[in-house]
Amino acid sequence: MSIETHLKQPVQNRREKTEAVLSVNWHFISRCNYHCRFCCTKNLKGECTSLQEGEKILSCIAGLGIKKINFVGGEPLCSPIWGELVKVAKKHHLVTSVTTNGSLLTAEKLTVLAPYLDWIGISLDSPDNTTEAELGRGHGDHVTRIRRIVPFIHKTGIRLKVNTTVTSRNCHENMRDLIMELNPQRWKIFQVIHVPGQNDTTVTDLMITVSEFDAFLKRHSSLILNSGSSPVFETAEEMIDSYLMVSPDGNLFSNTHYPSRSIPLELVTRDILGDFMNIERYLQRGGIYDW
Repeated sequence: MSIETHLKQPVQNRREKTEAVLSVNWHFISRCNYHCRFCCTKNLKGECTSLQEGEKILSCIAGLGIKKINFVGGEPLCSPIWGELVKVAKKHHLVTSVTTNGSLLTAEKLTVLAPYLDWIGISLDSPDNTTEAELGRGHGDHVTRIRRIVPFIHKTGIRLKVNTTVTSRNCHENMRDLIMELNPQRWKIFQVIHVPGQNDTTVTDLMITVSEFDAFLKRHSSLILNSGSSPVFETAEEMIDSYLMVSPDGNLFSNTHYPSRSIPLELVTRDILGDFMNIERYLQRGGIYDW
């Protein structure tokens, strides 16, 4: 649907839909120190290197009525200003979250950012270091690193989320014991996804069927975290177009394919958000939760 077509819908219908969108992922950096084979932002280019520009983008995001921002990459901690951007986001009264592979996290960084950072999402796909290395997630010590840093996250009071991508390499594994050990408030489990133009050549042998993803789901769905929540599962179909996404340079874009049509944030109003995402899918997959 084009913006023009979208705007022809009755104003009340557009408003009811777009008022439901309360969170955004800002891919403010494309650089990463890992080489995850299933990464669906491999060809996303650019990086926000200016706090002044970051302030402008974050002001636009808050001005749209967004309540929660997730800083994503690439690897956010590769940016020398990521902590300052988090502080700016908190100044705009946003719930703040960062999705990271965790390799660059330290107790010192966590202590400094604890007053400004509400959530840390750690990417972890397997209880086995070797499996993670085969996926491109680190260099053979990823699980060990995560086990080492998570107690410091809990100590600061920052809430922990674990993000797991299910592929052909780990779909038969059992992560129940490791997840209970790490004790996250939230566990999100994604079916590996192919995004044309992003991971065409690296994800092919990692793809799994719906039945294989369902088997992983059944193996873990009865798990109840200490927070009282259950694992959240997202199929590849549910993920497509269900996230509001901003590029490093501050453009709204979609994840249907890459490159996708985009528009500068300063030109965006709430009533066109539905042109860049599927709001029904956003709600159905649990895009809004107790954050």
